Amino acid sequence: MALYLVRSGYTSTAFQGMLASPSDRGEAAKALFKSLGLKTHDIFFSISSGSIVCLVEGTAEQVTEAQMITMASGAFTEINVEELISTKAMKTAMTNAAAKAAKYKAPNK
Repeated sequence: MALYLVRSGYTSTAFQGMLASPSDRGEAAKALFKSLGLKTHDIFFSISSGSIVCLVEGTAEQVTEAQMITMASGAFTEINVEELISTKAMKTAMTNAAAKAAKYKAPNK
């Protein structure tokens, strides 16, 4: 299972709905994620970008399903997803890449 940072920008219509009927949008997101088998680590609202920011764990397929469902709702302008790895995994990648770098011929050399 991978860790994903998901940032989804709300439409003006979504904000109108939030004013008309305030609710915890994090709970709605958690319910969707749970139905897809995603594990929710945390959910935030970004005041600088007007978006919901979620940290979830699962597969690329599960995150793609969440994107399809939420974008089809019309409540979002865009969804950005970043797969995250730990610094320990990054160190392993550095070590492995350093050992293999000599085998790569760069196009500019």
